[in-house]
Amino acid sequence: MTASNTLNLFDPAVLAAWTRLASADGLVARQSVLADLRLGLRNTDSGETLWLSVTEAGVQGGLGLDGVAFHLEGAQDAFDDLGRGFPFNRLVRQHRLTVGGDLRRCVQNWLLLYALTRLTTNLEL
Repeated sequence: MTASNTLNLFDPAVLAAWTRLASADGLVARQSVLADLRLGLRNTDSGETLWLSVTEAGVQGGLGLDGVAFHLEGAQDAFDDLGRGFPFNRLVRQHRLTVGGDLRRCVQNWLLLYALTRLTTNLEL
C-alpha cells in the first residue's frame, strides 16, 4: 500500500493479482481477440516500470518495459488514482498520464487498455 492507502500497481504481488483478474475477465477476453499487445506503465517519481502482455491465451505481466509497444507514464499520484478506479483516459486528458512509444498502437487498443485498467478497483491481495 502507498501512503494514500491504495495498492501500488508496481508491486509484484499486486501485478500478479491484476494479471489473474484480467485473465478471467470477459471484457478483456473479448478485446484480446482483436489484439496481441504488450504495454507498459512507468512511474516518473520512482522510476518503477511494468509491462502487461495480452493475448487470447491470457494476460501476463512483469517488471521493466522490455518489448512494449507503448507505455503510460506519470507521477505516483496518477497511478494512485488509477488504482482507485479513475479512468486512464481521463488521466491522459488531464495530462497526468502521457503516452510514450507507438501512439497509433495505443489508440488502436484503447478499449483493451480500458478493459485492463478498469479492473484496478477490484484488486485485492
